[in-house]
Amino acid sequence: MYLSFLKASNFRCFADIELEFNQRYNLVYGENGSGKTSVLEAISYLGRGRSFRTNNVSDVVKWDEEDLLVYGKIISEGTESSLGIINGKSGLESSVNGDHTRGLAGLAHSLPFQIIDPNTHNLIGGGPEARRQYLDWILFHVEPEYIDIWRKYKKTLKQRNILLKSHKRRSEVQNWDHGLAQLGEKISLMRDEIFVLLEPVLMDFANELLDMDINLIINRGWSRDLGFLKSLSGSIDQDIQYKSTQLGPHRADIKVSLKMGAAKKHISRGQQKLLACALINASIELVQSHVDKPILLLLDDPKAELDNNSTKKLIKQVCSLNSQIIATSIDPDESLFGLGTKLFHVEQIIKKSN
Repeated sequence: MYLSFLKASNFRCFADIELEFNQRYNLVYGENGSGKTSVLEAISYLGRGRSFRTNNVSDVVKWDEEDLLVYGKIISEGTESSLGIINGKSGLESSVNGDHTRGLAGLAHSLPFQIIDPNTHNLIGGGPEARRQYLDWILFHVEPEYIDIWRKYKKTLKQRNILLKSHKRRSEVQNWDHGLAQLGEKISLMRDEIFVLLEPVLMDFANELLDMDINLIINRGWSRDLGFLKSLSGSIDQDIQYKSTQLGPHRADIKVSLKMGAAKKHISRGQQKLLACALINASIELVQSHVDKPILLLLDDPKAELDNNSTKKLIKQVCSLNSQIIATSIDPDESLFGLGTKLFHVEQIIKKSN
C-alpha cells in the first residue's frame, strides 16, 4: 500500500497543489519556513482528520479562505482507492471511495501512518498522554474491537466524572464502577498483550540506534496488586476531592528507564529522539506484520537534533521497514535514501499552486 497522489486546496500556504509520489522514497526540500512541512501536514490531515501540529482548523486553512480540502489516492495490490476530507466553517466531512464516512476511523484504517519530526523526543521526555496514544495507535490497527471498547470506556468515564463534578452522592458515582472496571480491565489486558509482542522488536531497534540497555514497564494506571474495581472503590475519596476519576487506563504510562534512572532525566534530547524513533519504528514493524501492508512514514527534518552518525543509523533503520517514506529536508540530498528518490522543490510546488 502506498499514497500515490495528493491534492490539497486552501491548506496553509498552498492554494491548490497536486503531487504524485514514488512508492518508496520521496523528499520535499526547501528553506526553513518555506512550507515543506505543510505537505506532511496535509497528508496527516488526510489520514487522521487533524494536523500533527495543531488542533485548530483555522491555523491550517489558507488566509482569507473558509474551507480546506485534501484528497488522496492509495494503491494497494494494484487496486486504487480514494480518500477525501473537507473542513472549515461548515464542519468536517470525510469520504472513502466517494462514500461519506461517520467519524474518522475509516480514514485512519485506509491510510495508516506514523510521523517522526523535531518534536518526536517528547514521546520520551514529555507527558504520558503521548505514550498512551502510541500504544492505542498500535492496538487500533491490530485489534479490530479495541476502538469500540475504548469508546465505551471513555463514555462511561465521562458519565462518572460528570457525577463527581456535580457533587452527587457517593453511591450514585459508584454505580458506574462495575461497568468502568470491566472495560478498563479489557483495555489494559490488550495493552499488556501487545506490549509482550512489541518489547523484543523495540529492544532490537533501540540497540541499533543507541548503545544502551533500556527497561520498559507498563503502568496500568492502578496498582497491579488490586483489580480495577477494588482500586476504584479505594480511591473514591480522592476522586471526590479532585472531581474526576484518578485511576484507570486513561492514566496509564510506559515507564522507560536506564540503569541510572528514568530515561527522560538522564539522556540528551538527541538521545531521547533516537529512543523515540526506535519506539515508532518498532510500532510500524509490529503493525505491518499483523495487517500485511506497508505503513506510511512521514519523516520531517530527520537530521534535527542528530549528528551525522546517528542520522545514518536512523535512515538505515527506517529504510529497512519497507515502508513508503515521504521526508523533508533543507537540501535536495538524494544520498539520504539513495537513487530512485523522487524530489519535490517546495518553492516550485507553491508557484504552481498559485
